Amino acid sequence: MLVALELIAFSLNMFFEPHSIAAGGATGIAILLQAGWKIPTFISVLSINIVMLVLAYIHLDRQTTIKLAIGSFMLPLLLYITPVYNLIPNNRVISIIVGSIIFGIGLAILYTLNMSSGGTTVPPMIIHKNFGVDKYISLFIIDGLVCLGNFALNDLISFLLAVMSVGISSLAIKGFGIFHQRHITQ
Repeated sequence: MLVALELIAFSLNMFFEPHSIAAGGATGIAILLQAGWKIPTFISVLSINIVMLVLAYIHLDRQTTIKLAIGSFMLPLLLYITPVYNLIPNNRVISIIVGSIIFGIGLAILYTLNMSSGGTTVPPMIIHKNFGVDKYISLFIIDGLVCLGNFALNDLISFLLAVMSVGISSLAIKGFGIFHQRHITQ
């Protein structure tokens, strides 16, 4: 789990934050807050995760809340200790592609372990529990709204890069899942 969370922190601090690209989730909101108001991403992620944990405690079962708590506190810590550095300074597109693949692999590992980094995964769980709406639909809407924040704070290119990132990360998650499944069954 720590490897997965560090992959996420690494991708955010080395590829997304240096280019101010917010590709969904609590981390995307944190990147927008950092770009617009210079609030450190780890503080924003921690704050969002705490609010989401309170909601999980109120609306979800204890075991789910405990699983969420681990990732909710570890990711901000890893964001804090992982330096922010622009590994690919001259090419935002390549940086976002590489970062999205690493981010997707980190998420895929978490999903394989049935764990989460907290944040905006909580509202879809609550909506699913209470209204039966598929979690992926709710998460897609939340990620879409966060991606729109790029357009509001930066420009159309940043918005398009964020949308591209969500797609690439989804493909990386699916690809890792297929790879993992083949090696488990062999």
